[in-house]
Amino acid sequence: MSAATSASKKTQANDDKNASHHTFQGRFLLLQVFIAGAASLSLEMAASRLLAPYFGTSLFVWANLIGLILLYLTLGYYSGGLLADRYPRPQVFYMLTAIASLLIALIPLIAQPILHWSLFAFVGNDLDVFYGSLISILILFSLPMVLLGCVSPFAIRLHVEQIGKTGRTTGMLYAISTAGSILGTFLPVLVLMPYIGTSLTFLVTAATLFVLSIIGLVSVRL
Repeated sequence: MSAATSASKKTQANDDKNASHHTFQGRFLLLQVFIAGAASLSLEMAASRLLAPYFGTSLFVWANLIGLILLYLTLGYYSGGLLADRYPRPQVFYMLTAIASLLIALIPLIAQPILHWSLFAFVGNDLDVFYGSLISILILFSLPMVLLGCVSPFAIRLHVEQIGKTGRTTGMLYAISTAGSILGTFLPVLVLMPYIGTSLTFLVTAATLFVLSIIGLVSVRL
């Protein structure tokens, strides 16, 4: 009887530990969705400052920036859904965000030669600013933004597996991502870029996303 009681207590302890770990994973997933949402808009705000010395801030530049960012996110939403159905594992989710963070960190390191080339490649063309900024945004921002677009559909797939309630989960995760995007709009403009500059804004965004990705990868292995 004593052995049975001891075994029962041990089972209960293991169940409590698993439940606690499950709760942590769910909450950390929500945090990563928030940070990824913030990163996507932080990237867009910093991109406008990065392009300005080369192409200005005309409607052509903003049309390219907003239109292509929306295109990348659209591709990311679709690709993220496909990946989540094929590999519905948190390890894959955090690997995607880790790779996105490394690509974001790469932007200020490779931006100058790409922007110089794009600036002079279309000299003499009536739409040189349009084409130059278009090519620059394609090269510099396509991959990290597509990966950031994968985050919400992938997180929905993982979270629905944990708690069910697809409609409520989808609405909550998109609300969290949008709340992160609001932070990512104002924080770089009001704090990061004025005080640390555009290049460090990219690096701070990348570092935050990378650190959380590593914590997520480590936590799912415990």
